This record gives sequence, structure tokens and C-alpha cells, in this order.
Amino acid sequence: MFRIGQLASIYRISGKTLRYYDELGLLRPKYVDEATGYRYYTSSQIPVLNEIFLLKEMGLSLKEITYLMKEEVDKDHTLLKGVLELKQLEFDRQIQELNEKKQTIELLKKKLDKEGGIELSSFKVGIKKVEEMQVASLKASISTYSTQDALWAELLEYLNKCRAKVGNERYTIYYDSVYKSDEIQVEILKRVMAPFPETERIRHKRQEGYEEVAYLLHTGEHESVIDSYEAILTWIEENGYKVVGNIREEFHMDDFTTDDPKEFVTEIQIPVQKRGEEFVR
Repeated sequence: MFRIGQLASIYRISGKTLRYYDELGLLRPKYVDEATGYRYYTSSQIPVLNEIFLLKEMGLSLKEITYLMKEEVDKDHTLLKGVLELKQLEFDRQIQELNEKKQTIELLKKKLDKEGGIELSSFKVGIKKVEEMQVASLKASISTYSTQDALWAELLEYLNKCRAKVGNERYTIYYDSVYKSDEIQVEILKRVMAPFPETERIRHKRQEGYEEVAYLLHTGEHESVIDSYEAILTWIEENGYKVVGNIREEFHMDDFTTDDPKEFVTEIQIPVQKRGEEFVR
């Protein structure tokens, strides 16, 4: 099972949104810890979230989605099919109006295709050990995930300015604190080889390692990373592991190293432990 903060981090939404889905009856947690109040979800609920987001993209309100997704209201999906047909007619009209622009786009795509593309993530999950390392750390509360770009610019520019000796590793940790706050708690880390002058925001520290992390390489635009998260979370559950740490993303290739989003390579890392091993000494 996964806590509300972990699921919110994956979907780039706030904990408030997931709690609202619970209130509407759209997506109820599988289990709520009475002592802490934490909500827990399973990988089997990920397709439900995907369906909610898809219907939202089509212009449906949450109240409409809630009504349509209730089995007692639309068991044979008659209402949903009717709504989708109306949306399809609307999209067909828009396509017709923009047909000339569409043809221009197709021509440009053909030119780009001649150069070849990069395969999407093959969803191959592995287990590895992550060593402890020295890092430059910048913690922040952000309102949207795109705000990370400004944080990375701040950290990398400072390290360059003070001529810090750095390594290649660079990643973000998403902290499971959404239950307590609707702000997104992140820590961006860049490996350093030696101490450097600290500031109020940028610190030198030793980042803990993990004996086991489940990892998966996602290739391509970050907007499509949801499928990779669904694959790794499902793998964790099906192979008898549990999550024991915060989700991390290591950036091997991103907009700091290439202008082509198709060349982005993001390594998802989730600290895990075999179920039952905590009782073995």
C-alpha cells in the first residue's frame, strides 16, 4: 500500500485533491490509519485515477464524473457513452476547423521522423543498492512541480559560482508530507566531492544510502512518467516488497543537458524492503 503523499507525488497533485476525491466518493482509500489519519492506496486504484484525469481533460466536471462513475447510476455506461459521443462530435468540429494547421503539423512531424526517435520506457524494474554520498542540498516548499526548474537553476549557479567540486548525480526527493500540508515538499540534491561555503538555503550534508531501491528508467517526456510509476508500484506489490522511504527521481538527461524532451532519461527510485524482513534479525 502507498500513503497519500506518495500517490500525490506520483500524480503531481496535492493531498487536498485526493482528499476531495475521497469526499466525493470518486476514489476512497483502501485503508485509513485511525492513529495517524494517513490514507493508504493500492496500485489497483491507479487506473481509476487515470480515468478521472482523462474525463477531466475532456471537459467534464468532478460532479459529472462522480455521477457517471457510480455503478448504480450507469451500470451499462449508457450515460458515459452519450457524453463521450457529444465530446467526439465537438472534437471532430474543432479538427475540421483546424484542418489546414493539422496538415502543416503532419508535414513537420514527417521531417522530424526521418531523424528517428527514442523508444519509450520498457518498464524493466530492478533492485539495487544506493550508496551514501556527499551532496549539496536545497529544500523548499513549492506549489507546482514545474517550480523545480528555478530551484535547480539556483543550486547549480551557486555551486558553479563558488567553484565547488561536483559529481554527476543529481536528483529530487519528494517528501511524504502532503497529509500535513498542501505545499509540495521537495529536496534537490547534487553530488559534491568536498565541502563548500554554505548559505541559508544551500547546505552541505551526507545523504543516507539504501540497501535496496526499486528502480526503473523512464525515457522521454516527463508528462508520460505516470505509466512508469504504475509499472514500478505494481512490481513492488506483486514481488512482496513494501516502500520504506521517500520517492526519488535521478535525472540522467533533462532540459539542462538536451533541448529534446524525447531524449530525457529519468530514473525513478523507491526505497523498499521485503515484507517480513523487519522481524528478522
